[in-house]
Amino acid sequence: MFPSGRGKTRRMDEWVPGPRSWRPAGGRLRLPGDARLVLDEAAAQAVRPLEPELRAATGLPLPRVCAGPADSRDPALRVPAGDIVVRHDPALDLPAGGYTLAIGERAGVQVAGVDPAGAFYGLQSVLKLCRAAAGQGLPRGAGRDWPGVPVRGAMLDLGRRYWSPAYLRRFIRRLAWLGGNRLQLHLTDWNAFRVRLADPRFAGLAAQLPADRSYPAGVLRELIAYGRELHVAVVPEIDLPAHATAITRHHPGLRFTGPGAEAANDGVAFTKRPTDGWTIDITRPENRAWVRELLAAFATELDAPTVHIGGDEWQEDAELARCADLVAYAQSLNPAYRPTDALVCFVNELVALLRDRGREVELWSWWEVAGGGECRAWIDRDARITAWPREADGIKFFTDHGYRVVASPMATHYVTPPAPGGGPGRVPDVRWLYERWEPARDSGVEGYQLGVWADHAMGESDAYFDGHLRRPLAVVLDRLWGGPRRAGVEEFLDAIEALPEPAPGAAPDRGQPGADRRPVDPSGPGGVGPSSAGAAGPPAEDRG
Repeated sequence: MFPSGRGKTRRMDEWVPGPRSWRPAGGRLRLPGDARLVLDEAAAQAVRPLEPELRAATGLPLPRVCAGPADSRDPALRVPAGDIVVRHDPALDLPAGGYTLAIGERAGVQVAGVDPAGAFYGLQSVLKLCRAAAGQGLPRGAGRDWPGVPVRGAMLDLGRRYWSPAYLRRFIRRLAWLGGNRLQLHLTDWNAFRVRLADPRFAGLAAQLPADRSYPAGVLRELIAYGRELHVAVVPEIDLPAHATAITRHHPGLRFTGPGAEAANDGVAFTKRPTDGWTIDITRPENRAWVRELLAAFATELDAPTVHIGGDEWQEDAELARCADLVAYAQSLNPAYRPTDALVCFVNELVALLRDRGREVELWSWWEVAGGGECRAWIDRDARITAWPREADGIKFFTDHGYRVVASPMATHYVTPPAPGGGPGRVPDVRWLYERWEPARDSGVEGYQLGVWADHAMGESDAYFDGHLRRPLAVVLDRLWGGPRRAGVEEFLDAIEALPEPAPGAAPDRGQPGADRRPVDPSGPGGVGPSSAGAAGPPAEDRG
């Protein structure tokens, strides 16, 4: 609990992630019944989602008062003691997302954020203190805090399995509660295209699934908007040009058909079962145009500032060399090109399309693996790479070549739950992550994310997955924030369990089912049953 003593900087244990510095003043402050929430204009917008949670935690009405400019010298901000004051102060000497917090008898509660996110995190820390205090008052003192890494997040595999919108909303709230600011939604994969696009040219993609196993574009837009309110960037992903079986099932003309076509069509190396139509035939102009139109519709209807285009796990060059059409097309682009180079050029077309529409673009690392380490064509460096090497050392390849990276090393940052009866799977070592791991300090590594994949347990519930991901997520986000460590991971996890995130506000009612599990025939089109339970261990490139 709160340390005793005055004047010394100490670890603050009453919220997680804990602040980088805290100078206790001794005693506790009880908010008076007439306390107000005093906000300047910038802070008012940034912290709006926290207001009902703060009122619930304090049991006070906390009327909102707008206080004018953020300048601390403004008389409008000289308010009675006992108020909670939140302001935006870009002059603070703090990194992005940083804030100061002071609690005392004379000043009440004072939060200053260097930017809107900082104001949000500062008031959220006050909320955590209020919930932990249980009516006993807030610890008096002053501190400064900021995130150590710019991008702190997670990815959920919505392609292989359906997650209820209610769970996704709770997950976004949890991310923000733990200091996270990114959620990647992997919305398409070999077995399912989960987005119900309104564009009639593409409506049939999700129609292969039961209606309650896909997401209307409007539901995804609401999740993206909810994330924005909580300073969490929700990044939708459409995986192209491989992992495309659900797309080519809908549009068979997208498959390779010439000599050696099976080399590009069969995804068995990645799924451990025959999987046809794996990689889209990008040699035909009409196919490239169709995919560009699909991507444009996806980006427009979901209306996210950043779009992830997949770009991973097509077959390696040694295999694709059997596909005559792809070899000929690559050589038509450049006599020195091999099949992977042609696929890289097409991915760059997609990057340019989104860039021209004002979107930031991301894609998975993979082309460097598929090309056998010899890259003739390179992914556009405007794209940010989600790098998933087996070990963290592999991230350096991308930063050395000028790429911005969000890292997710497979050996340490992947959660791939096994089937309930056992079998292959992957769960991170939370003790190592908490007590020993340090994020890379390379300037090209913008952040990290925990990858949650459903390869081996596609038919299981949201609760089953939550049980596997909850602790690794908390640990990774805490170390990305970078505050002081506790004595050990057990103490940290106990603190997390003692102060769970608040329930999110209700989503607009669009009639979207909220149940998180329903029996589905795994052998049917777009089925969500297990694909590889009991299979042999994964090959080097398999995410599981």
